[in-house]
Amino acid sequence: NFAVWRYDRRMKKSIAAFKYGGRREYSSFYVRHMAQEIGRLLLRYQVTVLVPVPVSAKRRRYRGFNQAKLLADGLARELGITSAELLVRVKDTRPQNSLTPEERKQNLEGAIGWNEAAAKGFSECPGTVAVIDDIYTTGSTLSACADVLREHGVVRIYGVCVCIGAD
Repeated sequence: NFAVWRYDRRMKKSIAAFKYGGRREYSSFYVRHMAQEIGRLLLRYQVTVLVPVPVSAKRRRYRGFNQAKLLADGLARELGITSAELLVRVKDTRPQNSLTPEERKQNLEGAIGWNEAAAKGFSECPGTVAVIDDIYTTGSTLSACADVLREHGVVRIYGVCVCIGAD
């Protein structure tokens, strides 16, 4: 798993403005730094598809966008690779930031599914992907995504986030 910044007070404020304040333009700044700091590694590891962490339809309506998709699409353009929503949120979950590590894991059980429609766009299952999200804390979200990807034939899975938890 890779991240560009620590999730400190400054980044907490920035990410909150991005996700909840409608500041979509922040994604360009994050993407530029993700490409500079992590892009070469992703290409060296032969990542061919960037997969955004899915959000529920309810959350997408509330925010107006999926922040992970903005990041994945932008980073894919920078690196000249594909971004695909191979995962879907099949149940709405409580926000992870208010939960303990064990509650986070339980919260995500059965919440992530395979997006068959998006997968049909590939002649064969991608062998190496990177799951894209905004914040890595306990790893529960990326693990839940990786489990579904592995079940459907993805062999190597990396995680890329803007920030990693400071604790």
